[in-house]
Amino acid sequence: MIKKLLPLLTFLVIVFSAYSQTDYSKVTFSSKIYKYKNDNPRTQEIGIDKNLVINIIELLSDTLYSEREKTEIVNRAWLAFKAPKTFDFVYKDFAIKTNKSWSQISSTGNLVVEPNPYLTEWTINDDEFPYFQIALNKILDYYSLISYADDVSSVKASFDELLVTKGLSFNDPTDEDWAYSYLQTVNTELAKKGLIALVTKGYYDIVVCKINKKQELTDLFKKIEWDLVTP
Repeated sequence: MIKKLLPLLTFLVIVFSAYSQTDYSKVTFSSKIYKYKNDNPRTQEIGIDKNLVINIIELLSDTLYSEREKTEIVNRAWLAFKAPKTFDFVYKDFAIKTNKSWSQISSTGNLVVEPNPYLTEWTINDDEFPYFQIALNKILDYYSLISYADDVSSVKASFDELLVTKGLSFNDPTDEDWAYSYLQTVNTELAKKGLIALVTKGYYDIVVCKINKKQELTDLFKKIEWDLVTP
């Protein structure tokens, strides 16, 4: 019986692997960076440690992900913080897919992508904090824990994309609404569920957390110089 099962199990593993890998046959890797940074971002030296990432993920994901899944998110984010080059190598497929250029099609019909997206972000930013914000944003966005919106229609769409509010019903924006006013309307509804939507100051990145965790989350974001405000 065992001998009969072995070929079947081998076949299933091969099939699973084939479907879990991205087909890069139509992907062109091309970088605009002449020379990447050789040094890694400072972390401990500027007061950034893994616990910061753990706490942010915990407050944003709550019960949305299992403990094992949250550990995986934390490990990815922390490696992206402390070693972008290593992150791009270890999580190559993930790193590429979380890059905004993933959907850019060339004239030949190929996807043209940066081969080292996180190392690129670290290279083009002057210091650690802007890079940390961008890296964390990419990863949180992939896991539907943050969403970008810059007008009222995209704000409404954001609450369909965020895992914590997916499936919740909100009133449609009125003709007089704009991004912030509609966020205020939604927050009135979220408050009934013990939740609150916050936005990154000046950029309209939206996160949702428990009301009683608002200050804690705000303080954690502040450590990477990322300001959260209540609309």
